[in-house]
Amino acid sequence: MDQILLALMGLLLGVSLAGPPGPVTAIMIQRAVRSAAKSFVVGLGAMTADFTLMVVILFLGTGIGILRFSRYIYIAGAIFFLYLAFATSRSNLNAEGDKSRGRNGYIIGLTIGLVNPLQIGWWLTAGLSVYGKFGLIPIAFLFIGIVIWTSFLSLFVKKTSVKYGKKVEFGVKIFSVASLAIFGVLFIYLALV
Repeated sequence: MDQILLALMGLLLGVSLAGPPGPVTAIMIQRAVRSAAKSFVVGLGAMTADFTLMVVILFLGTGIGILRFSRYIYIAGAIFFLYLAFATSRSNLNAEGDKSRGRNGYIIGLTIGLVNPLQIGWWLTAGLSVYGKFGLIPIAFLFIGIVIWTSFLSLFVKKTSVKYGKKVEFGVKIFSVASLAIFGVLFIYLALV
């Protein structure tokens, strides 16, 4: 495959990893209402977690063949996505609800990223598959995609929350619940085929 296409694939994969709503996205949105920079720092912490997970999972995947357990990984992922959709539907994303606001955003992003089944599941499924089929080029550009998405999300939420306030929070919540539910159903399908 052409190297430019592999690079574009990597950029899109970075957005697919960082883009879906989850705990890191929720904290980034909460912080972006007040400061795009503080939101971005949370994303950098999560990106560091992605790099760590990449190293561990690529080693395990190529060393011990973890992909033979992919059906169980998809089932666990489906349960997690559907639970997260339910929890997000009942959550409050507004800035006042961010109990972690005074803590170091980088450490929060890193910690959540290292224990987040969404990120772990992504590396076990998509990350490992892409590496196995296309090598390191898309994986390298994936991190550029993460930086692009993190920057965009932080700036977008900051700008729109100033203008539209609660409507932005409600729209983000609806998008989050729908995306997570769709991923949950998709993972069920992938486990069954």
